[in-house]
Amino acid sequence: MSHSSKLASFFIFPTAVFLSHLTVSRILNLYSLFPHIDIPFHFLGGLSIACTSAKILAYLEQEKFIARLNGSIFTILLISTTAAAAVLWEFMEFTGDQLFHTNIQVSLANTMQDQFMGILGGLTLAFLYGRRQVLQENNGREKVITH
Repeated sequence: MSHSSKLASFFIFPTAVFLSHLTVSRILNLYSLFPHIDIPFHFLGGLSIACTSAKILAYLEQEKFIARLNGSIFTILLISTTAAAAVLWEFMEFTGDQLFHTNIQVSLANTMQDQFMGILGGLTLAFLYGRRQVLQENNGREKVITH
């Protein structure tokens, strides 16, 4: 598989989240029945961005495009990338509202909640990644600390 097709495959999860959101919001018009349905989509969006970021970083390490990253740096990059994507997404929604006179960003509270949920999705993946690393380092066994 070529480098470009391999990298493109990393974007399947966020693309699926985005297309599902479009289907739910624009085609099925479920926002009228479930006004808070965007909450899980923002969480899944953040999770998918963090997952894609992790895959890209691991691939770059594997192909020796970058040096092996320390686990803490890797985690900080996942969270930072996800936070930046959440902010940029809200900027795009704001721009769309301004240009097309829509009301996607219902309120400041909604915008902050959307960003929080996206970042929480990224934090969740970072936590799971860190947990996996600890388990791998301990040969699949958790260390039990007794007092």
